Amino acid sequence: MGIEDLTRAGVQAAVQEHDLLGPADFRAQYGQDAESGHWLILDGRHYDARATATLGHQYSSGAAAGTGTFHGDENTLVRQLRALGFTVEESAPATEPPGTSEAPQLVLQPRGTRDGGPQNFAKSVRRGVRVSELRKAIGPGADVLDGLYPDGIARLWGSTPTTQSNNEKARALRDRRVGDDILFYTGNSFIARARVLRLINSQEIAQEVWGADESGATWEHIMALGDVEEFAEPVPAADVLDELSVPRPLRSLTVRSAQDYARVAGLLPPGQNPRPAYGSPPGHRRDRAIGRAEVLGRITALRTRHDLTGTPSRHEALAVLWVIGRIAASEPRLAPWSLFRDEVGALLAEFGLPESPVTPEYAFWHLRGSGLWEIHGIPENLTSMPQPGDFNTAQPVAGLPFEVARILQEPETRLRALVELRSKYLPDIDLQALLGRLGLSGYLTAEGLDEEPVSKPGRKSREAKRATGPAGRRTSTSSSVVRDAALAAAVKEIHDHRCQVCGTRLAYKRNPYSEAAHIRGLGTPHDGPDELHNLLCLCPNHHVLFDGLEIYVDGDDIVQETRGGKSLGRLRRHPDHPIDEKYLQYHRTLCEFNS
Repeated sequence: MGIEDLTRAGVQAAVQEHDLLGPADFRAQYGQDAESGHWLILDGRHYDARATATLGHQYSSGAAAGTGTFHGDENTLVRQLRALGFTVEESAPATEPPGTSEAPQLVLQPRGTRDGGPQNFAKSVRRGVRVSELRKAIGPGADVLDGLYPDGIARLWGSTPTTQSNNEKARALRDRRVGDDILFYTGNSFIARARVLRLINSQEIAQEVWGADESGATWEHIMALGDVEEFAEPVPAADVLDELSVPRPLRSLTVRSAQDYARVAGLLPPGQNPRPAYGSPPGHRRDRAIGRAEVLGRITALRTRHDLTGTPSRHEALAVLWVIGRIAASEPRLAPWSLFRDEVGALLAEFGLPESPVTPEYAFWHLRGSGLWEIHGIPENLTSMPQPGDFNTAQPVAGLPFEVARILQEPETRLRALVELRSKYLPDIDLQALLGRLGLSGYLTAEGLDEEPVSKPGRKSREAKRATGPAGRRTSTSSSVVRDAALAAAVKEIHDHRCQVCGTRLAYKRNPYSEAAHIRGLGTPHDGPDELHNLLCLCPNHHVLFDGLEIYVDGDDIVQETRGGKSLGRLRRHPDHPIDEKYLQYHRTLCEFNS
């Protein structure tokens, strides 16, 4: 694939996404750290040419970044954009276009109910810390606070480091930024809100303000806060956390995107220090934010009969399932008509109803009315479906709207969507064959797909042949999930290697033996976290049954067989081993999908 694959429809879709995100977030999300020096001008607005074309090329080709990225110098890019009918100039815009300020993310910060949480909040947030006292104690290191706090009172909060590289806290420490809004959480409520003025890493400041714990750790990842606002009454947090797919209770520093924040803003009290409006430019229509429940509701309302022939149809359901497979594989949410025609057409031929015609153009066009689809490159005022030849000429791109795709990137919501699609539209389908065609085979097991298989068994492997020497070797390159051995050892030690289902304590070579099982698998497409709250201590038998979706833990902690409903007793708990109910619910839903 080259730059010649770039289409006008793909660029138009990228421009709309630029308007939605704003230029800074748009460039950051699509791999452009700085402006390219050329500007695409559309409707009087300026768009960074390379960043826009980079995303436009993904939508034009249907290929994810890195698999079909175009190459070439700036002049080649400019010539292609101009050939598509766009105006491209070298001069930068005289003024920043409206609506381009960077939107705040949402930082969820547990205050804690013990270990000094309430006292520290009162000391360093409510009352604040005198900058002059910090300067006496730590010297010039406090100078960074002078410009932030003209009244001389610093409002600070911090976090201890984490030894893991990709858990929720590590991602939050990495992703938070100046300008973000913070919600302080305790007792399943939000008690205060503030704004990040600066991020400071300083053990010296942290030790002076909060001291250190028994291990010598201190809250060295510091946020300097402004616009601190304590709520008159605690604000219930359940609806916000559920909408953001954040486990309850909130245990870790967590960051959610600006788009997520905008989606739940209506569930929070209006701020005393409101921000300037952020979003689309004047005159640009932007759909209101939607939530998980509405997306699932739209999925259950798909058409089940073909409008043109009146016959039963799986067209829309299979098309939505196809694009969900693309989302799970981190492929672009929009794809060109040619790719849709070939791949969805093949799905309809194999998995559609026998009496239903194979017309992929029907789903491509009529899904527009579902609220789950958008099309670029076809005039919006058309009242009748274009002919396949018209699609071939126009080269439109289509797929999930930005907000819908973002919601379906959440593994829990995506799995629930698959359950709805299968139970309502595809109950008697060969699930293994269909998921294999869509690259969704990871949903057939609880652990998901960790790495590519080395070999596949075939007919010859079953022939009775005597070996003539050592087994052969094959060199391969693969990637696998990195697991924290210390966490696995910890859950086994807590339970003294006894299975939480049957209580068995095995011995192997005179040592106790048990296995650590992840409840929501780490592999694709589950992408679960490697943390103690997501682990069980099981014997090998029940580990296999749990991963194979043959048993699950119900809402009352009873271990049930998936087929037949036989109870195996209550899951053994331990006070030193908290288990997040959200992960058990995910596993139950996975069993439901496969049952």
